[in-house]
Amino acid sequence: MSLSGIGNAAVGTLATNIVTNIFTKEENKPATKGDIQKLLGTGLHQDILVKNVPARSDGARAYFNTVQQILFYK
Repeated sequence: MSLSGIGNAAVGTLATNIVTNIFTKEENKPATKGDIQKLLGTGLHQDILVKNVPARSDGARAYFNTVQQILFYK
């Protein structure tokens, strides 16, 4: 094991990482913890219409609350 061998390995690894980063599309890159927290903090705190549950006789539609994880009608 020599100093030049370690240097060559480091340069090769750095070059591989740079090329991989350049040629990988943004949507194919892995999500970070920050990305997941951002998604959970903004997009999922809402009521979602449940389309495969028929409306009640009074016309109320079924919704799913993602925070409380309950099904309700409104």
